[in-house]
Amino acid sequence: MNSRASWFAGSCMVVCLFAASSPALCAPECGPSVSVEPVSAGLSRITIAASCFPSGRIVLRYDSLTLVRALDENGALTLLFDCYLGEKPPLKLTFPDGVEVQAQLRTIDLERVTKVALLWRGRANLDLHALEYASDFNDAGHVWAGAPSSRWQAEERHRRDKRGHGFMTTVSDGTSEGDQLEVYTFIHETGQASGAVTLALDYESRARTPQEPDSCGTGLYADLEYRVSVLRPSGGISRTRGSFAPLPCGQPSDQSARYSSKALPQLILTR
Repeated sequence: MNSRASWFAGSCMVVCLFAASSPALCAPECGPSVSVEPVSAGLSRITIAASCFPSGRIVLRYDSLTLVRALDENGALTLLFDCYLGEKPPLKLTFPDGVEVQAQLRTIDLERVTKVALLWRGRANLDLHALEYASDFNDAGHVWAGAPSSRWQAEERHRRDKRGHGFMTTVSDGTSEGDQLEVYTFIHETGQASGAVTLALDYESRARTPQEPDSCGTGLYADLEYRVSVLRPSGGISRTRGSFAPLPCGQPSDQSARYSSKALPQLILTR
């Protein structure tokens, strides 16, 4: 052992002997911990403590979904996680040192909700739109990232008209690392009259002015792919995939054809 290593070992021994009541001074315990709390509308509150990694990034994996999130300066993070595939798939968290922690998700109300999840990857923005009961765009029944509603608003509308309503439980704008995710959660009212929710998909960032070069022609996201999954109250899950057809650069987006209702399923509500 060289003299520097000997000095360090001896110094640590002295500190440990001097502070026998606080052994953490020599061997700090800051391994990550993860706790899960069930939340209504099919959500889980994830609380992460990892003081060894202040401002570090962690990777969250849920089935085929990969998210990247930043810890704060204390190595902590609390987030609401959307269980759009239910509680069965575990949530796997990988910390900066490669340590993986697996968490069992817990939630409330899955038997009362339908969840429609839209996933894509890349620095492009897609918007999932829900038009409840023949609502038009910008009506009160139009739910999307720009008018996400909330659990409490959906419940208030249900008290007034005795029909189920929904809200956005997760929204993305295309700027996060990893996958992008938007989820519309519909809370059912048992025995309600027949009705329907029309779902539409908008490639919002392709319709911007000026046009983004990556979204058109042979750009990186010109034929952007996306995935859709639907979780029913019965626990059944359906999955589909799709992509956008490329558009020439310089061609204005046709507003009448901008919103695609064919890309997403429609929710038919019956007694």
